[in-house]
Amino acid sequence: MSQADAQCEQLRPVEVLTLTHLANGLDTVAAAFKLGIKPETLMIRLREVRRKVGDGSRAYVLHRCYMERLLALPVPDETSVLFTPEEQRVWTVVATYPTPVGVPNGATRAAIRALMDKAEAKSEPHLVKLGHQWGLLNGPKPR
Repeated sequence: MSQADAQCEQLRPVEVLTLTHLANGLDTVAAAFKLGIKPETLMIRLREVRRKVGDGSRAYVLHRCYMERLLALPVPDETSVLFTPEEQRVWTVVATYPTPVGVPNGATRAAIRALMDKAEAKSEPHLVKLGHQWGLLNGPKPR
């Protein structure tokens, strides 16, 4: 299967549920418990999603699913917190780089942690969800 074909492959409902729980900030064990499966089964589901959209961090995979319209975008909402252009750049790095490439040093990792704290994000995938919800990350282009 070519990469173009893989990008068009739809997610199964169980994969959508898995990503939804991760987007809401649950970790592997909590999401697996909520789904009534073993953490190993959840990891298999994530591997299948990565096969469909490309390998990368959970935050990257979630963003790709939003961008490819494989997962519904979160309902738009406003935040009363103001984010600097630098914080928005960090947000974009978390969402758009398959791995924290360009995030090898402690300073950038600290910037991600500070952004998560400011946004009250429970995880990097949760940060991506909030970025889309608050309109701070670009969504998919209109068809």
